[in-house]
Amino acid sequence: MKGIVAAGDRLSARAGAEILKKGGNAFDCLAATLFAAYMAEPALTSPAGGGILLIYDRQRNIKSYDFFVNTPTNILEKRDFSPIIVDFGSAKQTFHIGHASIAVPGVLMGVLKVHNKYGVLSLKEVLQPAIKYAQEGVYISPFQSYVLEILKPIFLSNKEALKIFTNNGNLIGSNVLWGNSDYAKFLKKIIKEGHNLLYKGEIAEKFVDICIKNNGLIRMDDLSNYKVIIKSPLKIKFLDYEILTPPPSSIGGILISVALKMMENINIDKWGSMTHVESLIKVMEISRHFRENILKENKDNCSHFLEQKFINNLKTDYNKLFKSTGNTTHISVLDDDGNALSCTTSIGEGSGIIIPETGIMTNNMLGEEDLNPDGFFNWNPGERLYTMMSPTIIVKNDNIYAALGSSGSNRIRSAIIQTVVNLLYYKQDIYSAINNPRIHYESGILYIEPGFPLETISGLRNKYKVVEFKEKNLFFGGVQAVCQKFTGAGDIRRGGAVEYVNSI
Repeated sequence: MKGIVAAGDRLSARAGAEILKKGGNAFDCLAATLFAAYMAEPALTSPAGGGILLIYDRQRNIKSYDFFVNTPTNILEKRDFSPIIVDFGSAKQTFHIGHASIAVPGVLMGVLKVHNKYGVLSLKEVLQPAIKYAQEGVYISPFQSYVLEILKPIFLSNKEALKIFTNNGNLIGSNVLWGNSDYAKFLKKIIKEGHNLLYKGEIAEKFVDICIKNNGLIRMDDLSNYKVIIKSPLKIKFLDYEILTPPPSSIGGILISVALKMMENINIDKWGSMTHVESLIKVMEISRHFRENILKENKDNCSHFLEQKFINNLKTDYNKLFKSTGNTTHISVLDDDGNALSCTTSIGEGSGIIIPETGIMTNNMLGEEDLNPDGFFNWNPGERLYTMMSPTIIVKNDNIYAALGSSGSNRIRSAIIQTVVNLLYYKQDIYSAINNPRIHYESGILYIEPGFPLETISGLRNKYKVVEFKEKNLFFGGVQAVCQKFTGAGDIRRGGAVEYVNSI
């Protein structure tokens, strides 16, 4: 099977490419890549996280698979929940960890259901790369070692985590062969028992037991009642292209769609100019205003927000406003059958808690401020959390043009918007579109990477509160993309990698 896979790490991408070489399709490749990604990118994703998948299959069927996390039905007054500060160098962000930070996971069920429906190879074949990584060990990349070092207090927070993520008392790094025998055993079990092992079986019972004993919130009903949600994606026209983004629970999809609609007819001059950068600042600010003041009460019924009349009114409202004033990873796959997949998954930063007998770190989605804008534990029990995950597919003349997505918490939408504008408006090649410097505007602060023209940076300093990064940084997300004619690129900010398979 000819194909291309772009992922957050070279080992993740290689696992998917190996399955394509064996005759697997894009869906087999996705499953292989995601399960291997936990060994290659343990601080960014795991089967106990949440995710969103966008599919454009060879029959041109378009679907969004939502396997993001659910809120528990149980809320305790006494909770294991504590803050941690993550230092990105030029910016800091606070997250919360502990048993009460764990939301009901969806990745394992979602990926297995998609593979069961669309894959052509057996699950046993598809999981072999991940099992091999876990049994024989891998050397994680310097970037992944850096991320683990940033999150060190989480990954050394208890004896179970120490057992998995240390070697001779030291946190694993790029110079240490890292294996995970419990994870290998768990993967072999799900080949026989499927996703029910984590949602209704013995592992589910052990998971719930540690939550009960340690002031966590998840119970058996939360796991057994979890469901993957299948919807139609949002669609907009941008220039001569059709942009597909996921519907809620992805808030990022509607925000990206609204932002691109607003930019479509703006003369944004040459790349890197003040006009270009200020256009981006404006759409980032109005998307924030839109999220906080309009979308908040209308999250589940949002298609009318993409109508041109609403966009025009939003531009008018914004002009008035302007005058008055966890860690994630992404995988994109394209095969020569015409299947294109764009999938974002995350564990947040990790809760510090390991599911017994699995070697798997759980998510801390209940402890991410951006996912809990109304305050912690103020969500409705038993519902999907809303997410900024925004896997995106671009179509031209009913053919796949590109599949892309990004990691980066609340910077996901700004990373994707800039990549799409670079690719489609400025006609940049995919590597440049992803790896040119980015900005992010939030709460009155303009964060900017080096590489913009000096006159632009000088002009921005005179008008905005500017935080300048010394080099490209994971703070600005990590876009991974594949394009027509089997080209692709990974984001150097997060060690992204691409593997191309020519034939069996």
